[in-house]
Amino acid sequence: MSRDDHTPRTEPLKQRSGLRPPNRVASAGTLPAAHAAPDPGDDAECWFNLGFDCALRGDQKAAVDAYGRAAELDPAKYETWYNLGNAYLELGRLNDAILSFRTAIDRHDGDPEVWNNLGNALVQAEKGAEAGGCFRRALGLNPGYDLSWNNLGNVLEESGELAEARKAFEMAVTLVPDQATYRLNLASALARDGQIARAAEHLARAVALAPEIATLLQGFPEFTTVLTDPRLSRPATGG
Repeated sequence: MSRDDHTPRTEPLKQRSGLRPPNRVASAGTLPAAHAAPDPGDDAECWFNLGFDCALRGDQKAAVDAYGRAAELDPAKYETWYNLGNAYLELGRLNDAILSFRTAIDRHDGDPEVWNNLGNALVQAEKGAEAGGCFRRALGLNPGYDLSWNNLGNVLEESGELAEARKAFEMAVTLVPDQATYRLNLASALARDGQIARAAEHLARAVALAPEIATLLQGFPEFTTVLTDPRLSRPATGG
C-alpha cells in the first residue's frame, strides 16, 4: 500500500520543527505589512527578520525571497538556511528544501531540528532510507526528541521493519503520552505485527484524544480486526 493511500499515517510524516526566530520577536498581531516594511538594504539580519514575518503570515514565496537575500549577505548563518528550507518545504520545492537543509548542516551539524526537517523533506522526496539516517542523527543529538522518534517509526514501518517501528513509536508515546497521532501510529504497527489487543488499547486512546480519528479508520486492512475488539467500546484510560 502506498503512503498516499494510507491516510492515518500521512500527517505524522509531515511533522517538523518550527522556524528559528529572529533576534527580536514580535507577535503576529503587531507585525507591519510586508509591503510597508522599510527596505532592509544590505542588512542580513533585517532580511532574516522580514523572512520570519512573511513565514508567520503564510507568505512563503516572500519568505523565500527574504531568506534568500539574507543568505546572500550572510551565508554563514545556519538559521537562515534552515528557515529557507522550511519555506521551500511549505511550497513543495523539495530539492530546494533538501539543499537548504544540507547547507544549514554544513554550517552547523549539531541541531537536531535541522536533521529532523531534512529527514521530512527526504521522505516527501521518496528517499526513506536516507531520511531514516537523518532521524537517527537527530535522536543522537537529542534522545528525547519525540517528533524524530515518530518520524523514524513511520520510515521503518514503511520499509517493513515492524518491530523496530514499534519501538520507535513506543518511545514517542512514552515521551508524549497524549499525542494522538503517536498512539495511532503505534496502534498501526502493533496491528500489522499481529498484536491486536495492544493495538486496540492504543487506538482507543488515540480516538479518545482526537475523536476525528475514528472517521479515518474504516477500510484500512490493519485495523479491520482491531475495530472489532471490545476494548474500543470501553472508555480509554491513560498510559
